[in-house]
Amino acid sequence: MEVLDFFLNIPESFVSGLRRDAFYRLIHNFPHEQVLTCSNISQIFSNLKSRGYIKVEEKDGCESISFTNKARLAIVDKIAQRSKTDNKYYLVSFNIPERLRLNRDKFRRTLKRLGFKQIQKSLWVLNKNVGSTVELAAIEYNVNSYIAYFVSDNTNINDVINSLLSKKTD
Repeated sequence: MEVLDFFLNIPESFVSGLRRDAFYRLIHNFPHEQVLTCSNISQIFSNLKSRGYIKVEEKDGCESISFTNKARLAIVDKIAQRSKTDNKYYLVSFNIPERLRLNRDKFRRTLKRLGFKQIQKSLWVLNKNVGSTVELAAIEYNVNSYIAYFVSDNTNINDVINSLLSKKTD
């Protein structure tokens, strides 16, 4: 997760077009206790690739590295922390069948990690625009046909929502 967080601090467009040799030079400044060698870096990449967090593609004779959806979901709380709050309400409603209970639970945990607060059993709200991440989670957990995502400037329960959003979580 440390490596994924390190990647997150680098603009994704830069990482996706980064050649492997340039990345080796960049990662030598990685804030970690051990000194990174080419062998260590190769092992880290191999581990991330085999666990499905990154994919390495070759295009025009150059290798590039990109995050997979699994990697983005692994660091979803970091993504949420970097998102700015605004004056809109982002609402997620879902009705996922019982046969997809495990996927529903994973999706619900992702909503919680993003910072969504539960208004009703299947209605969640947040004041950060993380719609692309919600969509990514819905697709990854194969529940996207059961999800509705709304954006609203105003609701008839603004006081309830503001109260929920202002509460600190454990």
